[in-house]
Amino acid sequence: MGQVPRAKPWLLLGDGRLATHLAIYLRQLGIPCRRWSRRHGWHPEPPAGLALAGDPPLADAVGEHDRVLAALADDALAGFVAGHSRAGGPPWVHFSGSRRVPGAAAAHPLCTFGPEPYAADFYPTIPFVLESGGPGLAELLPGMPNPAVRIPAGDRPLYHALCVMAGNFTTLLWQRFFTELGARWDLEPALALPYLRAVAANLESPDAQAALTGPIARGDGATVRRNLEALDGAGRPELAAIYRSFLDAARAAAA
Repeated sequence: MGQVPRAKPWLLLGDGRLATHLAIYLRQLGIPCRRWSRRHGWHPEPPAGLALAGDPPLADAVGEHDRVLAALADDALAGFVAGHSRAGGPPWVHFSGSRRVPGAAAAHPLCTFGPEPYAADFYPTIPFVLESGGPGLAELLPGMPNPAVRIPAGDRPLYHALCVMAGNFTTLLWQRFFTELGARWDLEPALALPYLRAVAANLESPDAQAALTGPIARGDGATVRRNLEALDGAGRPELAAIYRSFLDAARAAAA
C-alpha cells in the first residue's frame, strides 16, 4: 500500500508580537507550521521534519504550504500579498482589523498581544472577527476552536477604530498614571493594580453599562471642575484636554 501523503504545513509570516503568539498557539494545537519574516528569513528550529532544504526564496516555497498566515504590518499587507500569492496557490489569511486586502481573507483577533506568552487556556477564548459573506473560521484556520463572529466588510475600519480606542487609548492613560505616581510621589505602579483590576472586573460584570464610577457618573460638577483646575495648574494641558473630551463624550452618551 502507498503511504498517505503528509498534510502540508502552514506558513506564518512575520516576527512581531502577533506572529509570535500565533506561533505559540499553533504549536499548542499541534498544527505544523514554518515561519518566515523579512528581517530573519526562514526562522530557525522548525518543528521536526519541516526544515526546508537550503534557503529557498519565499516566493519559491509558498506553494509547499497548506495556507499562508500574513501577520504583517497593515501598510505592507497589500503589496506583499500581491507579490507572493499565485493563482491556484494556497489561500492567504491576514489579521488586520481595518484593511481589505485583495487575495487574502481577513480574520482579526479581538485581543491585544503583549511581550510574554499567555496561558495555554487563554488562546482558544480569543474571538476572531470575520467579514460577512466570507469563509468561516473552520475554512480559514481549520483546527482553531476559537469563537468567531462576522461584521460587514465596510464596517471594519470603524470596528477597528473602536478597538484602538478601547484598548490602546486606555493603555496610554494607565501608563501615564503609573508615570505620574512615580515621578511626583515616588509611588510604585503596583499600588494602582487593585484599582485597574477592579475597573476590569466591573466591565466584565453582567451590567457593564453600570461600570462607570466617580464624579462623571455621579454628576458631581464641583469635583469635575476641581479635577480640571488641578490638571491645568499642574502644567498638564494635554491631560486636561483628554479629560474634557471624555466629559463631552459622557454627556453626549447620556443625552
